[in-house]
Amino acid sequence: MSARDRFSKLGGIALETVGSLLLVLALYWLFMVFLYALFPSGTPLKEMLANRAEELPVKDGAGRRPEAALKSLVRDVRFRRGNSVAWEGAREGMLLYNNDAVQTFDRSGATLSFAPSDRLTVGSNSLVLVTRLNEKVEGEPRAYRVQVEGELRGSLSNEKRLRLEIATAGHLARVASGAARFRVTPNGNASSLAVYAGEVRVQGRDGMVRVPAYHGITLRKGVAAGPAVPLPEAPSLESDKLLYRFRLLPPKVRFSWSGKAGEYHFQLARDPRFKSLVLDKKLAAPELVTGTLDAGSYFWRVSGVMEAREGFFSRTGRCDLLQLLKPPELKVDFPPESAAAGNFTLTGNVEPGARVFVNGVEVSGAGDRAFAHDLKLKSGVNLIRVEAVDQAGNASYASRVIYGTGAGQQGR
Repeated sequence: MSARDRFSKLGGIALETVGSLLLVLALYWLFMVFLYALFPSGTPLKEMLANRAEELPVKDGAGRRPEAALKSLVRDVRFRRGNSVAWEGAREGMLLYNNDAVQTFDRSGATLSFAPSDRLTVGSNSLVLVTRLNEKVEGEPRAYRVQVEGELRGSLSNEKRLRLEIATAGHLARVASGAARFRVTPNGNASSLAVYAGEVRVQGRDGMVRVPAYHGITLRKGVAAGPAVPLPEAPSLESDKLLYRFRLLPPKVRFSWSGKAGEYHFQLARDPRFKSLVLDKKLAAPELVTGTLDAGSYFWRVSGVMEAREGFFSRTGRCDLLQLLKPPELKVDFPPESAAAGNFTLTGNVEPGARVFVNGVEVSGAGDRAFAHDLKLKSGVNLIRVEAVDQAGNASYASRVIYGTGAGQQGR
């Protein structure tokens, strides 16, 4: 093959390579344009899929329009269709329709999801009936009346997808449009309403009573609503970092805080988001003592409650329970088996935090690893016994018999 033919062949290969690269770049930019059109403003794929999963179907096979879906069921939850008198066991993900009711029992709960970020959570021993107010109206936010007997927590987004009013204790509370967080709690023959974000309006004797954020109101049947009062301040933890060491039996753990007189809501969980609760109690005193916790890490918080109106939780504290079964490290610099009688300084090293005893006498300042203790060797047989005890009660021992000779003195 001539040189001219070789150059011609190489040029053809180069042109094919450049053409392939240009085609790849063109396809890449087309793909990027497609992604931008599919995910505007950088919306994460995970978020879009999650939101779509929470969207309710337009209608079911029978032509009914679902209003909400049941989520996060705990223990015993029942439901009743609006056209039925029979209660049935609820299941995760089932759809609710106009005039359906949900009932929970002891230590049970459920969440009603109306739209992404618009949810109502039903507490234990509670009954909720959901009624659509504008079922035949198109193009407007969905409007609901929720009748509550018991505990209900609400969280509405700023997207204004629905309007909500709460019927409880003979009163009607309308949640202002927009982002809102609130809680309805039974209080004897009354209900207490606490607002954490947004605003709720309740019809009173002299007009509408506004309940803004960080305020609450007590609603009693046959009694005019009002006024709204500030929610209790968050208690202050005495210590947000607790550490307990133990050997066999769990120790008595004390959680304490300070706050205004009243009731307190204490929560202890295995996770910092309090999804896995270990303790959930209402207390009259600003402390809780328990001796039933297993080894591990815990997170705790407490809120103030006044007439069932619960304020914000305190900062989150942490409690670590360490089970120690290994004896502490102990090293002792004993004198020779035969040593001159007289004064002697015994030295050694111990695990940090452990207490040291020499012949039953505690050595001061021994918690900083190195220790020293003055003793006197007598003529004849001397038994030196050293004991180290860690904070869990584990002990290490070292001993030696020293024969004291003469009447001189020796120092080290």
